[in-house]
Amino acid sequence: MLRPTNKEKLLNVFFHDPIADGTGYRLRELSRIVGVAPTSIKIYLKELITEGLVVVKEERATKYPLYAANIENNDFTLRKKIHTLLSIHESGLMDYISEECMPNAVVLFGSTSLGEDTKQSDIDLFVMSEETNLNLKNYENKLGRKIHVFFSGNFGKLSKELKNNIANGIVLKGYLKIF
Repeated sequence: MLRPTNKEKLLNVFFHDPIADGTGYRLRELSRIVGVAPTSIKIYLKELITEGLVVVKEERATKYPLYAANIENNDFTLRKKIHTLLSIHESGLMDYISEECMPNAVVLFGSTSLGEDTKQSDIDLFVMSEETNLNLKNYENKLGRKIHVFFSGNFGKLSKELKNNIANGIVLKGYLKIF
């Protein structure tokens, strides 16, 4: 894959943790995380604010601006979902699950599939196959999240609530027959 631009690296920070510590990021903090000079980060932030992907708010105590993802913006949510799907693909997780479980379907569901996840969120996967013992530590490290896998060989036997959750997820592999 191509190396991400500095602007993409900055946006990835917001994908990983949309609202740092519930308040936002300071300019210098973003500069340290991305590894780019604060002047460049400020330029990229202005572009992201103009695009509606990032919002700025002023902290009362220090008067320094705080930057956070605009989680109300549909474009941000879509880009976050795409970023998550690419990350899962590039980690090799789907190849591993396919080899170990030979599933009929794999579905990403829950907050991650909606683009509403935070750094504390886990990745919820439904695997339509018999339960298999998977070693996911390597993939959890690559993705920076816990991975919770729910197995079932028969979609019809699941609870109504779980079926709705899974049906509203993103099919990563195979075909999910609901009716």
